[in-house]
Amino acid sequence: MNRYVFKLKKMGNTKYISHLDTMRTLHRAIRRAGLPLTYSKGFNPHPSISFASPLSVGIESFAEYIDIEFDSFIDKNEILEKINFNMPIGLEVLKVIPINKKMPTCMAATYASRYEIKLKRSQNNKIEEAVNNIINAKEIIKTKKTKSGEKSINIKEMIFDLKIKNIDENYFILECIVLTSNSGSLSPEVIADILKESVAIGVPIIKRTEMYTKVKNDLVPLDEFFSRM
Repeated sequence: MNRYVFKLKKMGNTKYISHLDTMRTLHRAIRRAGLPLTYSKGFNPHPSISFASPLSVGIESFAEYIDIEFDSFIDKNEILEKINFNMPIGLEVLKVIPINKKMPTCMAATYASRYEIKLKRSQNNKIEEAVNNIINAKEIIKTKKTKSGEKSINIKEMIFDLKIKNIDENYFILECIVLTSNSGSLSPEVIADILKESVAIGVPIIKRTEMYTKVKNDLVPLDEFFSRM
């Protein structure tokens, strides 16, 4: 068993492909590339492909992390070239990182994600005020549905950073870092929904730009974390 971590880009029309179909597309690309993908044992074998955190339909990404296992060792550059040759436009493997030691899975290591939220610039002053209200709030209570019923949670504790990154003639771009972990996650769409409560912003354009693990008190990009180990 030889384990690798992939960093995948998902752009353009591929953002409308569901998480399950993205997995199937990657699986087909690996098979067409002739790479020795590892499968589980048993009556119904499953390919050894596991994403760090499923991406919602309609969101682009420069940072999808995936655990993949092959039956034999293959040079990372060969993997990169062969898989990308068989991928559709919009999906591209950016990095292949061999994992030589026993490391946590991408899913277990993930702690936070960074997103860009692009919004129309209308009512610009009110938008800046609405963003500052989120930043300065001590708590933001929202109701979340769980298996045991509805639960009130303070989502402000799940927002690690929020700022206006850029303003141009028609749009402004927010950048946020939010919790993405096994213990809980916050969708950037929730932040957009909070803004909609006080400002007409239209449909947000959202892009995931990085995923992080937590090392002591620092957020470290997953590719940097796995590459240094």
